[in-house]
Amino acid sequence: MNFKTKSSLALSAAALLFLSACGDDSSKSAAPDEPAVNPTDSTTIPTPLPTDSTTIPADSTTNPTDSSAATNPTVDPSTLPPEGPITLPEGKGLLVDDFEDGDNHSAAIDNYWYTYNDNDNDGASVITTPVNEDGDIIAGAVNNGSKYALQVNYTLDKGEYAYDPYVGWGIQVAEDDANGRFGGITYWYKGGAHEVHIEISDVTDYDVHLAKVKASRTWTQAVIRFKDLVQGGWGVEVPFDAKHIKAISFQAKGNAKVTSDSLFIDNIYLQDTSEVEADKPDMTINDPVIPKIEFTEAEITVTNPLQAKAMKYLNKGINFTNWLENADGKFKEFVFDATDIKLLADNGIKSLRLPIDLDLYATNRDAFVKDTTGTVALAFDDSTLFTVLDSFVEWTAANNMSFVIDYHEYDNSYNATSAKDNKYIQMMAETWKHVAAHYAENTREDIFFELLNEPDMSAGKVTAAQWTVAAQAMIDSIRSVDKKHTILFGDAQWYSISLLAKRTPFTDDNIVYVIHTYEPFAFTHQGGSWTDYATIKGIPFPYDPAKWSTVSGDFGVTKSTQSYVKSNIKNYYKTGSKEAIMEQILKAKKWAATNNVPVIINEFGALNLRSTAQDRLNYLTAMREICDTLQIPWTHWGYTGNFSLFEGDLKGTKLIDGIDKALGLGAAE
Repeated sequence: MNFKTKSSLALSAAALLFLSACGDDSSKSAAPDEPAVNPTDSTTIPTPLPTDSTTIPADSTTNPTDSSAATNPTVDPSTLPPEGPITLPEGKGLLVDDFEDGDNHSAAIDNYWYTYNDNDNDGASVITTPVNEDGDIIAGAVNNGSKYALQVNYTLDKGEYAYDPYVGWGIQVAEDDANGRFGGITYWYKGGAHEVHIEISDVTDYDVHLAKVKASRTWTQAVIRFKDLVQGGWGVEVPFDAKHIKAISFQAKGNAKVTSDSLFIDNIYLQDTSEVEADKPDMTINDPVIPKIEFTEAEITVTNPLQAKAMKYLNKGINFTNWLENADGKFKEFVFDATDIKLLADNGIKSLRLPIDLDLYATNRDAFVKDTTGTVALAFDDSTLFTVLDSFVEWTAANNMSFVIDYHEYDNSYNATSAKDNKYIQMMAETWKHVAAHYAENTREDIFFELLNEPDMSAGKVTAAQWTVAAQAMIDSIRSVDKKHTILFGDAQWYSISLLAKRTPFTDDNIVYVIHTYEPFAFTHQGGSWTDYATIKGIPFPYDPAKWSTVSGDFGVTKSTQSYVKSNIKNYYKTGSKEAIMEQILKAKKWAATNNVPVIINEFGALNLRSTAQDRLNYLTAMREICDTLQIPWTHWGYTGNFSLFEGDLKGTKLIDGIDKALGLGAAE
């Protein structure tokens, strides 16, 4: 029987990928090829995290599977080197396909396997399979205890696509209430890393339920419970209902590099709920361990006049997220405008931090960086850049709000490689010089220049020493045209407190220092699709023995949960308190007092995906009380979306109930 490559499915399935380069907020958005794209972003993550959040453990290697023999349909499987053997599932569930008939048709569900790629989204990825003499695609020959397995060969090539390249394959399933009896899926595989998608009709924006599976160069069984599936997080959250399964599919994704690999999949089996492994007690319920916080007034006092300036202008602030810092974030139209500024001011917000990827407006950035002759001058799209910035300068002034221009690189182009490139550093410095020159004569003292958000945000591989060199170049460049406006500096590794506490301040005496904090991360980022906490749910704040469990699975821990995440949850009784957060922030404040420089927090917040509204209010109250006690100005991460303070899918409509009290906000004075 002929393999069915379903072009109609390929068009819609193109949006099934999940955004690889994450944004700071996972607010609701369209699929990548839809008009409104709000990808999630890991720039808010304060500690380096592995990339696979729901991964089935397996051996991993970069060597591609040797698939040459299986591309020849005349190969006798018995002549191949023996591997395995793998097992054939038997039980109350359903064997979807064992591929032993050598074709691509599943008799169990009476449908055909299909493929798709990213070409409709301007990608250049290719997916192929073995074919017979008539050109029809067939299963690949194996010798693993069976004779045939589904085989795909692929090359992942980003082409002109804005996100990570992908290919996929799957089979449609007829919706049936009887499918509600299924609680998981198992299959054997050998080859590249991939995702398994269990698609349900309730999901209408391609934000499908999935699990990530590591590469394995030997036959390995993936065992995935449906309760452990997570959505990508950039669409509408939908409860999983096995009755509504409409497809079982797989996807291989890459990065900016062109990579080739292949994958065999065999013995796909839907488990009956009675066959799914149950969670078992694996934790103890402990009394909370509360750190004892002690300090003197002298240990936190900063007499530098910049401290008073920071408290006046940089306290009670907010970030506009998922807009000008996105992968496609160059300004096209105003998503947020004067109406949003007025809404913020009317509700007591005093400061706006605008994340914007400034070098997107350098029209010949790459040519400038590559130039070795010194003859290429950096050019800018001033009309676009200053339409944005000047508008917010005007709107914030009209509403008595300060304005922070936050150079916020979404694409992580300042990284371990470019940090060693003097031309790249010069490009960043020249970009800031251009912006600073534009505002050098502006008499407002409440416009701030933030050098670069969370250097090397994706991997944290830029060292503090390297970042110091780049930061000094930007400081010098700004000061060559503007000595008046205050600069904001945060350290490497996501504005690390520990790195800042080791730093000698810059000699420039008009710098405010910045930290970010999202501790306790198990609470603030539970359900974050771009983190290893994607499956985590129900973590309260503060820790409460009455709300705890002896079963980590009750909090979303699965077999595939990273060991450090499991450890953090088991130790949450030590970290889930206001005092535990304050203990960390106090290190930055004591450093600031010792060096007589101000320190602020301009990112903190908690995802609203898996926590209760009351727990989030408890957390925000704790953060505000800490900042009040230590005299640290604060700016919250998120206006609307999944780190929101305001109701509204995109533009705010009203302050969320209880936020005013939690953060000490009131009507504009």
